[in-house]
Amino acid sequence: MKQHPKFQILVVLFAILLLVLFSGCNMPSKAIPTEEPSGMIHTVAAQTVAAQMTNAALGVQDPAGDQQPPQDDQGQASVQSSSTPTPTATQIPPTNTPTPTVTNTPIPCDHVDFGEPVDVTIPDGTDLDPGESFTKTWRLKNGGSCTWTSGYDLVFVSGDNMSAPASVQLTNGTVPPGADVDISVTLAAPNGPGVYRGYFKLRNPGGGVFGWGDTSKSFWVEIEVIELSGVMFDFISQAKNADWGTGTSPLDFNNPGDTNISYGGPDTDANGFAMVKDNQKLEDGKVSGKLLETHPKWVNDGYVIGRFPAYTIGNGDYIKGKLGFIAFADGSCGAGDAIFRIYYTEGNNMGTLTQLGSWSETCDGNLKKIEVDLSPLNGKSVRFYLVVLANGSAGQDWAIWDSLGVMR
Repeated sequence: MKQHPKFQILVVLFAILLLVLFSGCNMPSKAIPTEEPSGMIHTVAAQTVAAQMTNAALGVQDPAGDQQPPQDDQGQASVQSSSTPTPTATQIPPTNTPTPTVTNTPIPCDHVDFGEPVDVTIPDGTDLDPGESFTKTWRLKNGGSCTWTSGYDLVFVSGDNMSAPASVQLTNGTVPPGADVDISVTLAAPNGPGVYRGYFKLRNPGGGVFGWGDTSKSFWVEIEVIELSGVMFDFISQAKNADWGTGTSPLDFNNPGDTNISYGGPDTDANGFAMVKDNQKLEDGKVSGKLLETHPKWVNDGYVIGRFPAYTIGNGDYIKGKLGFIAFADGSCGAGDAIFRIYYTEGNNMGTLTQLGSWSETCDGNLKKIEVDLSPLNGKSVRFYLVVLANGSAGQDWAIWDSLGVMR
């Protein structure tokens, strides 16, 4: 639609009026400047410093947090400029390290250390024969604070006993702290083969048992029993170490015999004799090696007896040998007639006297083989007795023990 010319004129006039009004708002005015001249800032700063110096001279200190920054005439805070920054206090951590407190560990009253060498005898693993007696010696050091006296003992505590005694006195004197002492105990190797270890400790007069280390450990003896076979006890070679005697029945085991005779003959002694011979013709026609001849006293019911050194019976032991007579030079046997016997006692205890075997033998052209099982005596120390008893006249009893021994 086409507008009227007058209306267009009014629109132009209204636009001009708005332009004049907006332009008037941006016209310059005489308002008070908001920034102070530079001289004013310096004057206020100087007045502040003077006031602080006056307070310092009068002994007046501004409370912390109450000090206000200087202000201008308009009440505005004035910014102070300084070329040197105010140092800030830095807290330095302490450099001293606390020294740890040393705690002394108390030394026990009774304690074992080892001397040098600890195994004076029988080092670990020593080979021994079955039943062999030995002495073990340790060198011990008193590692405690109490003196060892004659009231202290060595005691077995566990393991293989090896015939250990109940206790052994440690010393007849005193062993102060830090000193060494050698302590010994007599033991016996077991009869069976193998490795054996026995554990020991010390015991104080109050009955307290103690050893070495923080946990009071035991010290020990360790041996190895070697396995043996063959002849363990040879009656032929041991005859020279036997006690010999003769007499007339009944038998006397205590002396032994009624009459003492010396080993080795001569073979013409009417009291009887005991001796080793070699290369002899026997009743079976064979020629011997070494053998033991024992002739009874040359009377009716005469006898000859030999008591042998102690021997400890081992596992599997048995006696084996041959019995008979020596033949005459022409090979004939003669009139030999006798009784052969073997006895034993446990040690020297005559109350344990026991007969192991008895064999009647005549000169018949044959040797008698014997075998005696010793397993019931395993582990026991025994003394054997060999006896030849004339069965009537002893005139031609040239009795022999051939290849006689304890076998295993």
